[in-house]
Amino acid sequence: MKRFSALLAALFVVFVLLIFGIWFFSHSEGWSLVDSFYFSVMTLTTVGYGDLVPTHDLSKVVTAIYGFVSIPIVLFMFGVIAENYFENRMKGIERRMREIMSQEKEIEEAIEETEEKIEETEESIENKLAKNK
Repeated sequence: MKRFSALLAALFVVFVLLIFGIWFFSHSEGWSLVDSFYFSVMTLTTVGYGDLVPTHDLSKVVTAIYGFVSIPIVLFMFGVIAENYFENRMKGIERRMREIMSQEKEIEEAIEETEEKIEETEESIENKLAKNK
């Protein structure tokens, strides 16, 4: 539950940063909302194609700060998602291993019962052969 709360918090902060980026770049650079969204996502995800670049000094400074603040938060969010994914996979693997161990125990018990029956049958045959002599 703690991890889920951290993920929700990170998603919320990323959403707020994205909204801020869209608003700021559309106003400071005069870009459309789509271009501002595109630039903000490219910055948040560190893709940075370079087809849109800030041209004003204030925009350049804000972009640098925006990257320094937002990129670690996005990485944290992806880390929480990956950690959750791998933890769930490990739980599935552990559950399957317990099932296999349980089946192995059942098989070992069945083998022991079969060996006992074989021994009983061999003794019975030996006794019958001894009586017939």
